[in-house]
Amino acid sequence: MEHFSINNLFTNRQFGFLKGRSTVTQLLKILHDWTEALEIGGRIDVMYTDFEKASDKVPRGRLISKLKTYALHNTLVL
Repeated sequence: MEHFSINNLFTNRQFGFLKGRSTVTQLLKILHDWTEALEIGGRIDVMYTDFEKASDKVPRGRLISKLKTYALHNTLVL
């Protein structure tokens, strides 16, 4: 986690697992964004996705390749 934080590898859309950016914070932010959009006459479309066991479906080679692009130490990647 420290490596990703130090190297600014998290986007401002990353919530959960980060200090001060919990999933509750994410829900409050999205509620605020939706409320603002509706107040100016916008429309909200939402799609929910269940990522349970998603990592089981990711090709291992592709995942390792992606992790290596973040300059993680091999002991963490392999």
